[in-house]
Amino acid sequence: MFLLSPKDKDFIVKELTLSTLSSLICDSEHFVQEQTLALVHNLVDGYVDSANYVIGEDGMVIDAIARQLNNASAPGVCIQGMFVLANIAAGNEMNKEAVMNVLLPHRADRVRPSFVVNFLQSKDKQLRVATLWCLLNLIYPKCEASSGRVVRLQNAGVILQVKSMINDPCLDCKLRVRMVLEHCVDNADDCFM
Repeated sequence: MFLLSPKDKDFIVKELTLSTLSSLICDSEHFVQEQTLALVHNLVDGYVDSANYVIGEDGMVIDAIARQLNNASAPGVCIQGMFVLANIAAGNEMNKEAVMNVLLPHRADRVRPSFVVNFLQSKDKQLRVATLWCLLNLIYPKCEASSGRVVRLQNAGVILQVKSMINDPCLDCKLRVRMVLEHCVDNADDCFM
């Protein structure tokens, strides 16, 4: 799927419609949710127009993804949802901000912690890896607002959780943890206060 041309990806996205994708992401069956998110994950892989389409149009699709991740449904659904967000976060500043708003929504109550910390604490190594990839794409040092994103993630306790994973038993996680922490150092000297 991800090897399709941008024209073919556009065709698929427009044929399915955002409304249909949103409905399928919120379907009552986890298998349908996971497969739909895998499709969206592949559609937005390396193609900015698809990513913009998914976050645009009243945010219908990204809102559906946020609902699924906040409800922490089946692990496969969460993994695919995080890979969708990781691919969107690899885009421009508007894309990164849309992902940040899913990960750390602006709430008045601030009672409920972000699901990101829970995902980083998961026993499922694929979920931890997908979440770390998302963080890496958000805080890539050569992006204009990445230091501000590091501060927001730090204030939400996400960076502290990443720091606690330095000896993660999964080698892939351990490598991504080190990369996230290196990006923090590159972005802001005060990341480790």
